[in-house]
Amino acid sequence: MVENDLTLEEARVTSAGPELFDDDGRRIPPELKSAVHGDTRQRFTCAQPRIDYGEIHTRIKRHFGASDALSAAEFESRAETILKSLRSDSKIKNVVDGVRVPFFLPKSTYADLGQDLEKTYLPAVQRSFQKMFPECSFTNHCKSGLAGKLGIASGSRHEQFLAAMQQDVVVGYYFPCLLEYSVPAAIEQMQTLSAKFLLAGGFDTCAAFVGSPDLLLRRDGYPPLLWLAALSGEKEGVGYHFEAYGYNLTFNRRPHFGHVAEYWASSLVVIG
Repeated sequence: MVENDLTLEEARVTSAGPELFDDDGRRIPPELKSAVHGDTRQRFTCAQPRIDYGEIHTRIKRHFGASDALSAAEFESRAETILKSLRSDSKIKNVVDGVRVPFFLPKSTYADLGQDLEKTYLPAVQRSFQKMFPECSFTNHCKSGLAGKLGIASGSRHEQFLAAMQQDVVVGYYFPCLLEYSVPAAIEQMQTLSAKFLLAGGFDTCAAFVGSPDLLLRRDGYPPLLWLAALSGEKEGVGYHFEAYGYNLTFNRRPHFGHVAEYWASSLVVIG
């Protein structure tokens, strides 16, 4: 019998092999066919925002127009339960030692991933970012629109996140821990992670930025480009991402062709 409500497959993955995250919280690359750097100099990393659940709750509620379905206390309790669960597993506990931000999203359905991202989620990022940094700017460079252009990347598990959003308020933790992974490698490594990990896409990444607008604002180093690896674009080998230019924040698309670069990263999400 498998205890703790784990599926047989999840128990197999978590019980085999060494630690899956290093001391800095980076996902240690398993044996992959796709491009990934085995070692990293940690030159391009996110800043660790201050985790104040009350402030993050206020930002998300304000900029998404969320209802009172989730109180700040409930948000903190559910988020801390996620961390407790991760820390209890010796194979994955180090992910909590890396950069992490809590977030929540109100119960919602969607008709078109790209259209909803463009009309609802990116504007919320802009409002939150520019309220915290009025001297800086947020720019969406995708001027031709996103409607009909985005799908769910096969193997990303992102459909589970979207399904959860349609059922209830979602609380999660966002971990930009896939440093120096190509987009295909970020997807491929999901095969060796337990089912609690989902690859970050658009709505969850936006929620992380709305709650913690300073995620890519580094004054003492260089932040990475953050791919929305769980989303497929209108062309193979082309993806969407957030990136900092100086102290400004941008959203854009670019070809990656399955390659890897030192300043590229993707993220994992755990919900609970």
